[in-house]
Amino acid sequence: MAKMTIQGIDEYTEKLSRLGSAMTDIAKKAVRAGANPVADEIRKGLEENIKDPAYVGTGDGDKFGVKPNYGKSTGDLLDSLGISPVSTDKNGVINCKIGFAGYDRKGVPNALKARAMESGTSKLRKRPFVRPAVNRAKKRALEEMGKVIDAEIKIYAL
Repeated sequence: MAKMTIQGIDEYTEKLSRLGSAMTDIAKKAVRAGANPVADEIRKGLEENIKDPAYVGTGDGDKFGVKPNYGKSTGDLLDSLGISPVSTDKNGVINCKIGFAGYDRKGVPNALKARAMESGTSKLRKRPFVRPAVNRAKKRALEEMGKVIDAEIKIYAL
């Protein structure tokens, strides 16, 4: 009859246990790391939209009912872009939100202004900047998340 001896199984079990208890924290760090490139791309897209001549009432903006010199950027929309703290919802899904908070100087919700720019209105042509930014940043966000997960696993696997 063959005999087999396994050594180090307790140490391996201990490492897996430490990793398991830290997975929520690791996932939260990874989600936050993935949100950064997406928010950066959204900011770039928004800045390009603001520089668009139609936005400030020149160029082809007039055919959409934009008055000259109407809509010059105050920077309120750019300033309101942010990332919420990472949270866990009732289903256990870890997430964070990227969006626009607060109101501009005239009391208009910044989220409403961003939505009007993204989807258009009856008087303003649509100039999507969120969806294209998410598509551009998806690969980089996944890479950043992977780096964080790999680094954290190395720490807990020691």
